[in-house]
Amino acid sequence: MIIKTLDALVSKSSGIEVEATITTETIDRDGEVLISQGMDATKYELNPIVFYNHDYSEPIGKITELRRSEGKIEATIKFAQRKEGFEGPFRPEFVESLVEQGIIKGISVGFVPKEGGVRKASKEDNEKYGDSVRQVYSQWELLEVSVAPLPANATALISAIKKGAINRDDVEKWLDYRSPSAVIEINMPKRGRLSSI
Repeated sequence: MIIKTLDALVSKSSGIEVEATITTETIDRDGEVLISQGMDATKYELNPIVFYNHDYSEPIGKITELRRSEGKIEATIKFAQRKEGFEGPFRPEFVESLVEQGIIKGISVGFVPKEGGVRKASKEDNEKYGDSVRQVYSQWELLEVSVAPLPANATALISAIKKGAINRDDVEKWLDYRSPSAVIEINMPKRGRLSSI
């Protein structure tokens, strides 16, 4: 499986859903380009789970709609909701809060090239995408989508809005960070302040 991570930007809110561009036809950090019209999402759409940073043990939501257009693929991502009575850290809520604040701006896709669907960059590819392109995936199967903190391609978009607090246990568990404070507040609406981690 190949993983490609794309940059994202907050742009539209509908509560616990976000709009995202999961891939674009631009050169990523590996010098590669994914052709959007070449995506096969048939199997993925049977179980369209979204993960955080490719951690398959804890899904954070699902894709409710995939839209293919010229040069990009867009999706609607719905974050999982905390079930009534559930206590303790809840990763979907944590990730949604980081996304809404623009702290995490990445979407990452995992895929496999289909037979005959990968080529070394041609002269035409260099003219279209730039001199640093080395490989083009023209036919590929989408395996998974993740919200991810480190983008490889700087042109994908994501959007979300929801205010909330992130507690120390969440940060320590999911970001492998030891915080000196009990609660980390990120742009709380009533206090209107931004505290650093």
